Amino acid sequence: MEKFVERDILFKNFFEKIQLAISRTVVLKSTLDLSKIKNVVAVDSAYKNDELMVTGAIVWSLEKREVLWRSYIECKPTYPYTPGLLYLREGPAILKILEDINLEWDLLLVDGHGVLHPRRAGLATVVGFILDVPTIGVAKRLLVGEEAGGEGFGYVLVDGEVLGYWFRDGGKFYVSPGYGLSIEDVLNFMRFMENRYPEPLKIVDRYVRSIMQCHRS
Repeated sequence: MEKFVERDILFKNFFEKIQLAISRTVVLKSTLDLSKIKNVVAVDSAYKNDELMVTGAIVWSLEKREVLWRSYIECKPTYPYTPGLLYLREGPAILKILEDINLEWDLLLVDGHGVLHPRRAGLATVVGFILDVPTIGVAKRLLVGEEAGGEGFGYVLVDGEVLGYWFRDGGKFYVSPGYGLSIEDVLNFMRFMENRYPEPLKIVDRYVRSIMQCHRS
């Protein structure tokens, strides 16, 4: 029997165990009155291969539907891209940029999965757990589960349990609670977004891409 185990295998196993430990603490129960939300934060990252990562954040007013604040940081990606372990690649930069926000906010939107994840602890769940703030994960690729429902909207089942929803707004995307929210909260928030890809995430995506474009020109 081979006794030597590569370091990368040990790290991957350890980091996955961390996700499983976090997922055991997550209860899909609301800690936020959606009717009282005023400001939403959205975060996203853009890359130049593995050389540079730009992570941006915006504070978006639900009432005014406009950006109140925005900023970004640049760094080298902290971990190689590994499906299911995005929190290691983008989590540290997200935590850092959120420290810079000088406005009050109520909800965090993350470009990445919440509990709709093989270990029920995607990027949105891990960040929400660390900060103890309500989060929603929005992703364009399904990692786990079976889709059901109609033409433009449906739900995703994992072991017979609804863990998220899919929507179609041009392309298909998937939404799930990250931390501090129920499945129903996510659906209600998306109704407020008219079941379209959340505008704050669209804005922060364009923002970080524009910053990255400056490095490519």
